[in-house]
Amino acid sequence: MNCKNFVKKRNNFHNMLKTNETKRYNRNQRKGGTPMTMDLNERIFYYFNELTKIPHGSRNEKQLSDWLVQFAKDHGLRWIQDEMNNVIIYKAGTAGLEKAGAVILQAHMDMVCEKEAGVDFDFETQALNTYVEDGWLKARGTTLGADDGVGVAMMLALLEADQKPHPPLECVFTVMEEIGLNGAQGLKKDYFTAKRMINMDCGGEDKTVVSTAGGLVCTMTMVRPQERFEGSGWKLTVSGLKGGHSGSNIDKELGNANKIAVRCLRELVKNELEVWIADWDGGNKDNAIPRDCWIRFASQDSRKVQKCVEQVAEQVKAELKASDPDVAITLEADSTISAVYSAQDSKAFINFITVLPSGLRAKSMAIPGLTWASENLASIKRRGSSLIVTISMRSAQKSWIEKMSDELTILAGLYGWTCSFANGYPAWDYCEKSAMRQKLAALVQQKTGKELKTEAGHGGTECGVFCEMIPGIDIVTIVPEASGAHTPQEKLNLASFKRTYDLLCELLASLED
Repeated sequence: MNCKNFVKKRNNFHNMLKTNETKRYNRNQRKGGTPMTMDLNERIFYYFNELTKIPHGSRNEKQLSDWLVQFAKDHGLRWIQDEMNNVIIYKAGTAGLEKAGAVILQAHMDMVCEKEAGVDFDFETQALNTYVEDGWLKARGTTLGADDGVGVAMMLALLEADQKPHPPLECVFTVMEEIGLNGAQGLKKDYFTAKRMINMDCGGEDKTVVSTAGGLVCTMTMVRPQERFEGSGWKLTVSGLKGGHSGSNIDKELGNANKIAVRCLRELVKNELEVWIADWDGGNKDNAIPRDCWIRFASQDSRKVQKCVEQVAEQVKAELKASDPDVAITLEADSTISAVYSAQDSKAFINFITVLPSGLRAKSMAIPGLTWASENLASIKRRGSSLIVTISMRSAQKSWIEKMSDELTILAGLYGWTCSFANGYPAWDYCEKSAMRQKLAALVQQKTGKELKTEAGHGGTECGVFCEMIPGIDIVTIVPEASGAHTPQEKLNLASFKRTYDLLCELLASLED
């Protein structure tokens, strides 16, 4: 997901679920929480629970896609499953709303698969291990998939329900959203008749997103031979960082594990030590700020190496005291190194990574607090003799994407790297007039006594793709309270989940035109 509501209030879980079907959280348990014991008669909880049993990381959605098709068949609903495994399920309007304009409901199937260091978990095959703590649903040691399982579960509950009034529904379940909105970009306009849409991947209970950024991913590659090495080396590890979504969290001054790691090696070079890099592994997803990184390398003068790394560690801890207080930089002897890049190639690589941009690039001067352009040095990997660097770029303005792409192309050329671009997606521009937003605002005012908040986001969403595919489409967004998207700290507020579903149902019932 590319934008989320990160409100930090707490809600009483037992006000929402049936007490006799809910086990209370045992605060004395060391692991925290109890197994998920939600009232599965509440259909949004039932379907979310079903999703946690089916592996559905990006590019691994086929099983869930087929499950959705079977759901449609079981409920006698018309469906389409395209070659990318996107699924669209259609449901006629209920009595009195049969002739109302159709509405697209939209969420993505795939989740970001991140786990804590040392956690033994296979996202390709295993069910998530979920539990409830203080009214929040969490997963042990991994991401939860609330992004965007909440949207999928709400659509399934609506498609199943007989007593919820609604206009004709065109429910879209997309794939590969988290790696570039790929599934949405493969959809065909012919699948849809609707000119209005409810996205369930960003916003909040009382907040709707009105525009989002576009983006592009840059991949840079250097191929160099490695030479035989005999002797002892080092393993440098950066850990303990919060990480987070590279759109919504990029302005929080969070530590980037790759940038911290290369800073340590650059300190060695500055102190006239030769460095021979053997291996590098930092970051996994282009839409997540890297939390962990390790580098295996060799160098001279052990005492000097340790002193340089300790110096950088002290500086980094002071710099990130407020934003990333748990950052850790460790150095340990490594006797397993057998091949390294030459000192010359290693130095060039260190210098290249040092000068690569990463983080906030520009703030909007029109909308206070809005990140206007950013770059995330998302991952660095060695694959055979190749070194591969991935950077994700975001901006609401196409010219900024072009500007950053040009800068990276120049840098890559200066250092002899190849450079390619992929997974681009369009921005969603603000539309001043929106009948859907007016209806949602009236409902929020009626239910809460508060005005609907509007927000421009820096994450990318599939809304931009739909705006490009269906000109003039009217879009609003709603989502329950959640936090920690794209990290193992992801959690979902269950009371908010129920309230948001109720709000969605009321909004659909009001769409009589």
